[in-house]
Amino acid sequence: MHTGKISEIAYKRSVLKKISTNSENLHVCADGAHMSLEDITAVMSSNCILKWFPGCEKYYFQKTLNDLYVSGGTPKYVQLQINIPTDFEEKKLGRIVRCFDEAVQDTDAVIEQCNVYAGSVEEPVIHVTIIGQAEKTLSVRNIQEGMDVVMAGTAAVGASSLMAHLYEGKLRKKFHAAFVDDCLKISDFTDVKQIAEIAKEYEPIYMHNVSDGGVFGAVWELASAADLGIETDIEKIPVWQETIEIAELFDYNPYMVDGTGAVLIVMEEGKKLVEELHRNGIYAELIGKLTLGRDRVVFHGEEKRFLEPPRGDEIYHFL
Repeated sequence: MHTGKISEIAYKRSVLKKISTNSENLHVCADGAHMSLEDITAVMSSNCILKWFPGCEKYYFQKTLNDLYVSGGTPKYVQLQINIPTDFEEKKLGRIVRCFDEAVQDTDAVIEQCNVYAGSVEEPVIHVTIIGQAEKTLSVRNIQEGMDVVMAGTAAVGASSLMAHLYEGKLRKKFHAAFVDDCLKISDFTDVKQIAEIAKEYEPIYMHNVSDGGVFGAVWELASAADLGIETDIEKIPVWQETIEIAELFDYNPYMVDGTGAVLIVMEEGKKLVEELHRNGIYAELIGKLTLGRDRVVFHGEEKRFLEPPRGDEIYHFL
């Protein structure tokens, strides 16, 4: 299998068909799970660190936090499950926990549980769970044919941020110093909290993070979960020049790598939301519509191509 999310076919065959619970939280583009608890609605998101690299703790915490935000949640509690090799140095464990603690301090949440186990793993395996409270929940079942798809944020933000920091030296050999400095600042745009808060005021039907597999993967997942087709205009997808240059240097498709920091928002009428996001300094465009049938189509001028199901994420080859 590829590193990253497993294929949709494998997920449906080996996950959905094996779970007897009939929950609307169980679908291919679910970012969080909602639970009704008397007079409040709790929302939960989780992630597992798939590959170790400098700063991975903060990065995967942000991905988990983003999942909670687009699910309508406000973070309250953090749970960490850490599995380490039996010969793992205690100082390294302390650094890992400290990195998570620093990331959590930038939010309104607190670490309520941190379990650590030593066992037969080659490197640490960490699960991050964030629990919060939601005022309103959004359901993928409310998506209908003809609805707009707004993209807030830009393509490959997460991948560009990682590559800029991990390969800063290589970038400085290729580009001017000011350009590389701009690339390093991309990490400031991986948080979707403001996007989610603004979108809530415009009655979104559903929101889905652009994450592993990039914007093309997110578009596919959204259409698949709604059991509809989708038409997208690639020229409308926001993308920075820095992102394009980094992608060309490392020879990967910027529309198919980690897009942490961008969100797809399904709306009845998306133009007003786009205008409001622009007023707040956020890149956003109306990139497509949901359609009848199951075709996932991307237009580039008069050229038309059909998307394929996402298979992992190329960015993991460089981490």
